[in-house]
Amino acid sequence: MPDDFFDELDDLTSGTTPEPTDYTVEGVEIGLQKLASLVEDVNRDLTTSTILDRIMNATFELTGAERGFLVLVSEHGEWNFRVARNMETGAIEDAENAASHTIIRKVLEGRRPILINDVVGASDLTKQQSIARMQVRSIMGAPLISKGKLIGAAYVDTSRLAGVFDQTSLVLFESFVQLAAVALENARLIEAEQKASTRYRELQEYLDTILDSQPHGVIILDRRLHIDYVSAQASTLLNGTPLRRGTPFANSGCCDGETMLIILQNLQEFLQQGGNRRAVFGLGDRTLAYSFFRVSHLSGDERVGMILEDVTLQKQLERKLIESEKQSTINQLAGGIAHEINNSLQPVKGRVELLALRLKNMGVPLADGVEKDLDTISALSERIEKIALDLKHLTKPVKSAFVSLDMGELIRSTVEMMESTTGTLKGFSRDSGNRGYKLEVDIGENLPPVLGDAHGLESAIINMILNSAHAIREKGQGTLTVNVHTEGEAVEVLIRDTGGGIHPDVLPRVFQPYFTTRGNAGGTGLGMCIVQNVAENHGARLELKSQFGEGTEIRLTFPTAKETAEIEA
Repeated sequence: MPDDFFDELDDLTSGTTPEPTDYTVEGVEIGLQKLASLVEDVNRDLTTSTILDRIMNATFELTGAERGFLVLVSEHGEWNFRVARNMETGAIEDAENAASHTIIRKVLEGRRPILINDVVGASDLTKQQSIARMQVRSIMGAPLISKGKLIGAAYVDTSRLAGVFDQTSLVLFESFVQLAAVALENARLIEAEQKASTRYRELQEYLDTILDSQPHGVIILDRRLHIDYVSAQASTLLNGTPLRRGTPFANSGCCDGETMLIILQNLQEFLQQGGNRRAVFGLGDRTLAYSFFRVSHLSGDERVGMILEDVTLQKQLERKLIESEKQSTINQLAGGIAHEINNSLQPVKGRVELLALRLKNMGVPLADGVEKDLDTISALSERIEKIALDLKHLTKPVKSAFVSLDMGELIRSTVEMMESTTGTLKGFSRDSGNRGYKLEVDIGENLPPVLGDAHGLESAIINMILNSAHAIREKGQGTLTVNVHTEGEAVEVLIRDTGGGIHPDVLPRVFQPYFTTRGNAGGTGLGMCIVQNVAENHGARLELKSQFGEGTEIRLTFPTAKETAEIEA
């Protein structure tokens, strides 16, 4: 920076400071009118850069200066040039070397205006080359002070003529600068507030983005348990329920009344006892888990947060694991029971065969009924043996050797056995006039053969008829229909009843092993599971329809032996 000749003016003389008696009233009045107009123009736009530009324009118009400089002081006391302009040539690029740092520093440190109306005449530095180089004749400077806070300084000068500035100019200049300082400080405060507001908004959006990207939902409640904040994920988890800020959480409608009561009870326990309790509730076909946490608000009021998590898949896996463990245990038990049944059954079979052989060797004539009873005992013993074997292979079905079967004959013999021997269909009549338990059997003629396991098919038919018979008996009356006929290239078996039907809540579980609604009446929960396994082993289509209160229909559609052979080929 070139030599600053004002550096030698360590102590300005009294003639350089403003004296209040050196100005005229008329000049001040005219100046004040112009000042009011300029201040109004400065305050039209409270933007720092715009205000600084307008301050400089107004300063030139008010003082008639040739050059002007505006410096602002930072929070750390450092100052720098914000505007430097020549009235004729425009912006001054090298403000640091164009203005006197000494004058600016004295204005800032003294917090008082300075007027040097004739630099050359008022100093002994006329021979200094720097005077000619800087070409300054008159100077004014005034501090920018707002509410006692120093925010900068304004500095103007001329280089052509001395005496351009007088005391009136200084009074008006100082007054304008003080008003401009207020406008400038207001602009800075507004900009700071806008920046803080923008920053707050950005942080809020950033926080919302973080929360919305999480699989968990967040709800914040105030001390009155009114909704204060809801993340987008929370609304999604609650099936899109609109949770509005300020709404009492208890009246939000995000779940049914009973569930809300439980949630509020758990919330009260959390507020009173603390801890990190986690609970779940059902919402439609999904399961949601929730827990609470405390939130400290800037206002000092404590709030409580609620975290929501979709745990549907987790609960399904837990249920499957429990069912798997339960089924495994029961299967082991069933295997042991089957083993014991087999051990006890073999002597019975042997004794029946031995009894029949001894009676034959002794030449004892047997009545038709006795011989038929022995045959029935033998047949049922074999069936019990196969049922025990099915218990062993319930979870891992073993495909038996299939043979060509007449499905009509199989159904006919099975129904007759249940009518005459087991007592399952006792009381059912094929008489159309019977108003109690009716049995309708319709077996088509010339049915195509079906490849299958006779024992397995017989077990499936028996279980379907048993279920229908039980349903009719529980209702007190009804009709059990057994139909076998050809459906296109397939053979269809239909078992229908007019019993009480299956409740919609139970229907999805009817094929689940060991599930039964007749546990107190001796139900094992294996019947429909066996039907499903037999259908899968035979490649049959299984259809179940039920109308609660009206009845149930089970349909098995089997491929014919010809179709099965073509598929396997």
